[in-house]
Amino acid sequence: MAAQQNKIAYITGCSRGIGAALVDLLLDLDYQIIGIARSNVAERPNFKFIKIDLNDLEAVQQFNFSQDASEVLLINNAGIIGEISPVGQVSDQSIQQVINVNTIAPQILMNKFIKTFSKKAKKGHIINISSGAGKHPIDAWASYCASKAALDLFSQTTAEELKAREILNWHIHAIAPGVVDTQMQSDIRKANPENFKLHERFVGLKNDNELSDPKNVANQINKVIQQPSDYPETVISVRDF
Repeated sequence: MAAQQNKIAYITGCSRGIGAALVDLLLDLDYQIIGIARSNVAERPNFKFIKIDLNDLEAVQQFNFSQDASEVLLINNAGIIGEISPVGQVSDQSIQQVINVNTIAPQILMNKFIKTFSKKAKKGHIINISSGAGKHPIDAWASYCASKAALDLFSQTTAEELKAREILNWHIHAIAPGVVDTQMQSDIRKANPENFKLHERFVGLKNDNELSDPKNVANQINKVIQQPSDYPETVISVRDF
């Protein structure tokens, strides 16, 4: 790999779902991709894989953005829902894992990314994959809802900081992808209905073919990647496009 590229994208959770779809799409658009995941992913031309479990915050802290480009993109896509149970029944470990993966790890990566590239790259863009659950309480998802709410506000604050310091040609977006046919949805359907009062609703979404295809969602996200100035709000949803 060349040390300097025109466009480079760092994508977490690249092994499946929206992350994998974004890798395929951006490779076709001549990006060099650095993919990060806890499951192994085969490398290919212009795609380099780095294995990191984002629950391991020490490993996240040790990671460095080492390859420069004129345009840099960070997509914090990885996320977990944790145990689907009400507060008082969920384990302490699950709460910690959800916050680590969904909130703390993306914040650390954003901090490193801006520190590394804000004075080097001509254009910078951070996209955090958020959720409508960050705006509304959902039974048995307390940690997940809280983690996404925190990510949204961190994104908004970071965007304001960049503006205040006149760091030009940089954009921050937190994008809610809607209800997508991913492993997370499969995990939701496997939850104990006694612990999750909306279980039947989510089973119905699958049975009624109402889940979005990850490739279609990736195409929607790509609209923001290619024309970020068309989306002035930091926190957005693909349903609003």
